Amino acid sequence: MADVSPEPDGRERWTSRDDEGRNRDRGQLILVTGLAVAVTLVALVLLLNTVIYTQNLATRGTGVEHGEAVAFRGETASGVGAVVDAENRAGYDDWEAVQENVTAGVKRYDNLSTRYSAERGTIADVEEDSLALSEGTILSQTDDSRYFTSAGGDADWLLIENVSSVRRFRATVSGEDLSDGPGGAFTVRLVSESDTREFYVYNDSEDAIAVSNDLVGSPPDGCTASGPEATIDLTAGTVGGTDCPELDYPAGSDEYNVTFDNGTAVTGIYELTVGLPPGDSKVKTGQFDGPAADDSTPRWGHAVYDAAFDLHFETATMEFHTRVRVAPGEPE
Repeated sequence: MADVSPEPDGRERWTSRDDEGRNRDRGQLILVTGLAVAVTLVALVLLLNTVIYTQNLATRGTGVEHGEAVAFRGETASGVGAVVDAENRAGYDDWEAVQENVTAGVKRYDNLSTRYSAERGTIADVEEDSLALSEGTILSQTDDSRYFTSAGGDADWLLIENVSSVRRFRATVSGEDLSDGPGGAFTVRLVSESDTREFYVYNDSEDAIAVSNDLVGSPPDGCTASGPEATIDLTAGTVGGTDCPELDYPAGSDEYNVTFDNGTAVTGIYELTVGLPPGDSKVKTGQFDGPAADDSTPRWGHAVYDAAFDLHFETATMEFHTRVRVAPGEPE
């Protein structure tokens, strides 16, 4: 049976009940289809976000692991360098002895480092069989009340001649005996065939310890240190731990002489490690006493100049292998 309902304009509209059911079914179908499309879009968005998150997490994890490998290389270089310098300062009169003790020290460091890394789920290892040590000489003075004169008492004297490899050249000086101004000041002189560099150490007008590379007597910022003493690191270019532009120590293959002038114008301690053995004539061991001498005189000793070794770092998702050379305090 059909319904008869008047149109607003007075006309009649005939609607079959069967037609009305079909219209209602069609509307429900459209609604269900729309919901399905919406659910599909939401699922796609969630899937896309999951993929992006997973990719970002994987990328970030790789970056973190790479950073850990680089950090491990830096930490190991510092640790091995500390072992080398600690043994050098012991004052050896035999190259084999310093080799053995540095090697043993590196092994102890590696064992501790490997155990710590294993606890964090990584393999981090210094390949001890790859360790290579190069022979050098340490020249030092450890009596802080002594002038910077030779063992024989010379105030102007030559330490090394025609040498290109010097590292960790530092001095801790007292301000008590320094000259007032660069005139007559204690001077470290570096002379090559093409260049002469002079570093003057003195008390400036404000009674601070100053370093200058000329006789003008007005060192720039960073080249003075207040207090009773200051550490001057010539190869690192610092005074009291602050960068000093006046300390332009040569780096590279140029050979040069190192002399101390006016050694009676300063007291303190110093050390430098030279990349040549004590028996080389370029190292003026005759100006120093031997390793067995007491602390009251400057001494020479057998030393390791640099150490090289293979380094391995491994996690579940990456491996890192490299050759590392360690020469603490070498000018760059």
